Order: sequence, then C-alpha cells, then structure tokens
Amino acid sequence: MRSSRALKLAAIVLVLGAMPATADESPFATIYTTEILPKGGSETEQWLTWKNGKSHEAFNAIEGRTEIEYGLTGNFQISAYANYDWTLERTHPITGPADSGTHFTGISAEAIYQVLNPFTDPIGLALYVEPRIGPGSREFETKVLLQKNFLDDRLVLAANLVLEDEWNLAPPDPTAPPGSKDFTHHWAKNTELNVLAGVSYRFAPSWFGGVEFASQREYDGLLLFQHSSGAANSFFFGPVLHYAAQNYWVTLGAQAQLPWAMNLSGTAGETVNHFAHEEERYRVRLRVGIAL
Repeated sequence: MRSSRALKLAAIVLVLGAMPATADESPFATIYTTEILPKGGSETEQWLTWKNGKSHEAFNAIEGRTEIEYGLTGNFQISAYANYDWTLERTHPITGPADSGTHFTGISAEAIYQVLNPFTDPIGLALYVEPRIGPGSREFETKVLLQKNFLDDRLVLAANLVLEDEWNLAPPDPTAPPGSKDFTHHWAKNTELNVLAGVSYRFAPSWFGGVEFASQREYDGLLLFQHSSGAANSFFFGPVLHYAAQNYWVTLGAQAQLPWAMNLSGTAGETVNHFAHEEERYRVRLRVGIAL
C-alpha cells in the first residue's frame, strides 16, 4: 500500500514538473517569446543584469528592473516597471579616478499584442512597444517577436527584431562654436537596431538549456526620422539556463562580446581590437518571475 502511494505521488510530481509554469515564463535571458499572460493573469518579474569591462576603462554596472505584468485580454498584455542601476567606471584600471553611484534611471510602460499563437498557429508572432522616461533621457522601443516550437514544445526557437530610439540630454560643449546646438544643453539622439536569436531545449522536467545570439548596430541620429550615420556593430553570444516551477520561474544567461565588431563610422575610436568601444565585454542577466 505504501509503495503504491509512493508511486502515485512520484507520478504526480513528475507530471507537475513537466507542465509549464502558470507564470508567463521565458526560457531566454534577453529574448522575448510570443507567449503572454492569460486574460486576468498577473505576474511580477525582477531583472538584474551585471555588465563588465570595456576596451578603454575598468567598468562594472548592475542594472535592475522591477516589473508588474497583467493580461488585459487573451492576446494583449500590459506592464509597468521601474529601472535603476549602480555603476563603477575607472578610466585606468588601477590609478584612474573612480566614478560610481546608484541611480534611478526611469519608468517604463510595455504593451505586447499577440498576433499569432505559437501553440495553435504555424508560428508565434507578437508586436511590442515600450516608452521610457527618466532623468535626462527618453526612449521608445519597438519589437517584432517570433517564436516556433518543435518536438511537442520541448524545443523553442525565438527571434526579436528591435528598433530603439534614444534621446539623452547632453551638457554644453564649451569648445563648440557659439550659437551651435552643442554649445548649449541639447538632446543627443541615437538609434539601436538589434537582432536577437536563440534556441532553448527542455532537457529534463522543468529545465531548459540553450544559447542566445545578439547583433547590435548603433546609429548617431534617429534612423527613421532624420539623417543618421552608423557608429558600430557588435555581437554577443552565450548560454542560458531556465527553471520553471508551478508558480514561479528563474532564468540565468551569460554572454560575451565576440571579437567581430565593425566600425561603421569611418573614423577611429568606434572599435578597439575588434571590440566595440562603448559596449561591455561580458554581461550576465538573472530574471525571476512569480505569478500573482
């Protein structure tokens, strides 16, 4: 009798472990899938991203994000979150002066509309928009999200096309010609055009493992709305591990910048030894989601 009960309990545990989490889980650290919360579903999500190393300075940063998500309808999800970070920069790794501090960097809103469901349609497709406002900064980000599942949903392929416009309040440049925009406070404008792709496989009940790739292309000026010029193109690659329980999930991903950076500006300084000058060498991201 005890053996029978033990076997039944083990079977229940295995079934629950194989079931997807009720939270809006993501098997990727940097890539969005097209899965969204059901109508009336809610979730809190915490991000922590550590960035380390640049070509010209000792650099460490921890970026945080605290988010609340809500399923407004069966195919429309909204969320809001706060952004903050801690940075330590030193122009020389040992003797250079250190510049460090903790900052509240702004608030964001997010909306995801699922056009095609990855479980009932041949491919998952969703559209994403995110406005962000902070002290001396403005951003507007749009994404096209794609997802395709194979092997009874054990294998997940996902890709994101990301267009991010940024406005940053720049201080006056005393060396600029009087009367020019650089001589006074002004909004510096730039765009990032990113392509993200990844694959994740459920290798055990509740566990996924995979890899992610990112291509990041920077432009001085707004790409779609004014004259712009390419600055640099950088590339990142690394593993990702995901665990999903019934009411929460955890994802951990690490990426390294590949020595493939391309200088798009035609001037010196955008790349150093085939690495993008302004991009970190390494980054690690932890994401935790909890169903409410």
